[in-house]
Amino acid sequence: MVDVIAEDTYSPRYTDQVFGHETSERLFLEAFNSDRLHHAWLISGPKGVGKASLAWKFTKFLLCQKTSPDDTGLFGEDVAAEVTSLESAADSPDVQRIKSGGHGGLIVAERSLNEKTGKMRADIVIDDVRKIISFFSQTSSEGGWRIAIIDAVDELNVNAANALLKILEEPPEKSIIFLIAHSPGKLLPTISSRCRTLKLQGLPTESVKAVLAGRYPQMDMGDLITCANLAEGAPGRAIEIATHDGTTLYSTMLRLLADVPRLNIPAVHTFATELSAVKADAKYRLFIQLYLDWIQSLIRLQASNQLSRPFTDKEIEQMTKISCLAGVDHWLDLWEKMGHLVIRADAVNLDRKQIIVTLFTSLAALTRST
Repeated sequence: MVDVIAEDTYSPRYTDQVFGHETSERLFLEAFNSDRLHHAWLISGPKGVGKASLAWKFTKFLLCQKTSPDDTGLFGEDVAAEVTSLESAADSPDVQRIKSGGHGGLIVAERSLNEKTGKMRADIVIDDVRKIISFFSQTSSEGGWRIAIIDAVDELNVNAANALLKILEEPPEKSIIFLIAHSPGKLLPTISSRCRTLKLQGLPTESVKAVLAGRYPQMDMGDLITCANLAEGAPGRAIEIATHDGTTLYSTMLRLLADVPRLNIPAVHTFATELSAVKADAKYRLFIQLYLDWIQSLIRLQASNQLSRPFTDKEIEQMTKISCLAGVDHWLDLWEKMGHLVIRADAVNLDRKQIIVTLFTSLAALTRST
């Protein structure tokens, strides 16, 4: 486990370097230099792959652009020199104001706190989008670009999505909306069709390792490799795994599944009790994702003898042994049922300890019944 740093320091708002998305950066820069910047950019890809970091890099670049009075031609037209990089100086006043949330040319919409319940909302509501509408209706206080970031657009509820559509249909001048999407297939076709799309792919494992090594120079090499492998090409997820001791969660999960179809029930309950504590919310959610991803990898191995990330020989041996205890259709059914159970648990506040116990016992029961 690495030393925990304040959560905000991991925010894409503060990220000064973006790795592995040079093609998308080039496309955006070409659009800027040709004066053909689309008013809405839909940035999609797996969670943690760097979508938000890229949107913030674009935002910093645009809000740092200054037009000189001397950059005009014979007839008064703009003849500014072609820009060759999207990089912005981390210590520039504009970047510092962006990071602090004090730049007048930027607004961000994301899931907000429900003041009645004291908990984060499950989606982005219409009031959040109305703030964007109001923002764009006003004259820019900075005299330049006006930018909105929606993180994530697939978290908009129906009313909020319809309100956003009105902005996309009649975009204000010199304004850009960056829409971050984890699952673009969930979006209204009328929204996606009005955006220029950048589809980000997972990074090579070596690039993820480089991100981790830069963030945690003292990290044990074995843990670094495990975190990078578990992240499946997503640097943000690798950081989450490193921060919340995901390597220990993963190894504990494998140990508890080692004797399937038999289970050490007391050990499972002890593990579940630890993860159901109020302060263990991040670890609980990380474990759920690791568990579901592992089942998905097991299915892929059995169905096609292929894997989406590097596994050790020991991991593959255990996965092969367990996968043979049931057919691929049964594993698919388990994966879907457990995924729905987790979603329902969040929706109606089910006991988290029981959820974790059910994940293990349902898997063991499947291997005994087929």
